[in-house]
Amino acid sequence: MNGYERRKEQKKKDIKKAAFSLFQKQGIKEIKIEDLAKHAGVSQVTIYNHFGSKEALFREVIKEFVVDEYDFHKELFHKDLSFKEKMTSSILHKTNNILNIHPEVIEEMMLNDEDLKLFLADFQSKYAIPLIVDLIKDAQTNGEVNPDLSMESVMVYIQLFNNNTLISMITGENGKKLATDIFQMFFYGLSLPIDSK
Repeated sequence: MNGYERRKEQKKKDIKKAAFSLFQKQGIKEIKIEDLAKHAGVSQVTIYNHFGSKEALFREVIKEFVVDEYDFHKELFHKDLSFKEKMTSSILHKTNNILNIHPEVIEEMMLNDEDLKLFLADFQSKYAIPLIVDLIKDAQTNGEVNPDLSMESVMVYIQLFNNNTLISMITGENGKKLATDIFQMFFYGLSLPIDSK
């Protein structure tokens, strides 16, 4: 990669970083290309040249975010920690993301944008689900998860917490409290956490 290509790639990275920051705080619908350009310190033409449209830029930013999240969890799940510690870190991380990302962004990426929905479904089947399956198998081998549970039943349980209705509720009124409660139920069910008894 020559100097020109390196500068071009760096500019794209800078634009995506600035765009994600803006989308994260303000959502997507009200933001204009001129807002993104000003926030990134580039011209509107530069954004059009690199991405074509605000929607295309949004998709690229979200796809990169999803890959980063996968990398975070891959590293977390390979650490020398108990299953409970890994799940707790994952839950806290996901909850923090939901609290700090504008609800409109979550709604757009999970419910409205067909391209992103297809990308997320494909990414989940190829990367996220195999990662979770490995985590569960290790936990079953170590005696941290009931070894009698079939992987199919565990995956159905996980899918119960990963559906469009739930996501739209989390992005609505009282969503932050709901998200916290949902993650709590995912790990402990309806019973009190062992530590609180």
